[in-house]
Amino acid sequence: MTVQENLADTRRRDILRAALQCFTAKGFHATTMIDIARAAKMSAGNLYNYFSGKVDIVEALARNQLEHMKKNLQDFHLGLCSEQEMRAQVKRIALARLDSQAAKIALEILSESTRNERMGRVLNEFDAQWRKALLEVMRNHSQKTEQDLLRQIEFNLTLMDGLGARLVAHPELDRDALASDIAEHIVPRNG
Repeated sequence: MTVQENLADTRRRDILRAALQCFTAKGFHATTMIDIARAAKMSAGNLYNYFSGKVDIVEALARNQLEHMKKNLQDFHLGLCSEQEMRAQVKRIALARLDSQAAKIALEILSESTRNERMGRVLNEFDAQWRKALLEVMRNHSQKTEQDLLRQIEFNLTLMDGLGARLVAHPELDRDALASDIAEHIVPRNG
């Protein structure tokens, strides 16, 4: 990778961090590309050299999240992390989804995907890739049929995806206990 490519990657990461800060502070809809450019300490014109709009930014954020999750799944699949470490990772994911600001952003993006066809495609692609990655790992760690595994994946994703809505409906819920219970359900103890 050249110095220029490294610099471009660094700027993209800076922009994504700035976008998350803006989405957290103002919400997805209220955040403008100018807000993101200011937070990234660059001109709006320069920002458009990296991303054509907020949907591109959300797509990059989703891609980064998916790559991180795939790495964790691969580590589990290859035996590079224990069942206990995988359970702890699931708990961290659940706790992240139970962050009130993250939940708000996720719900706004989900809502936007019902109105914005491109955002909907990004969300659908992210979901399909996530389901595929989960299925690849689960096939090798279960005696269940593929149809049963797919149903289990849908159930677990529904459980995780619903956390933001639960937090909005019940802000006082015990996040740590709920995240622990979810981790135990998704990665049950063998034996």
